[in-house]
Amino acid sequence: MSIHRHNIVGGLFALIALFLSVFFIVEGSQFPIYQWIPEAFNGLVFSFVWGFGVSKWVGSAYAVMSFVTIAVVSFACGHKVSRMLSSDQVE
Repeated sequence: MSIHRHNIVGGLFALIALFLSVFFIVEGSQFPIYQWIPEAFNGLVFSFVWGFGVSKWVGSAYAVMSFVTIAVVSFACGHKVSRMLSSDQVE
């Protein structure tokens, strides 16, 4: 049973991290909340394309990899925190 709890906590950490990353990218804009995700993605693509001088497709791939990396790393951190705080230690 504790495996499911650890996965749920990891998933919550991932969702919170993704929300915060989107929020930090679009915090100064005047867009409504339902447009935040596309705006954050397009802003990140623009930053990669303009900053590194790569094509639009490569910038899009970098943006997708950035969001996936944020989700995976935060899931792993949440899973680890849940296991460390768990009272039923499996050895």
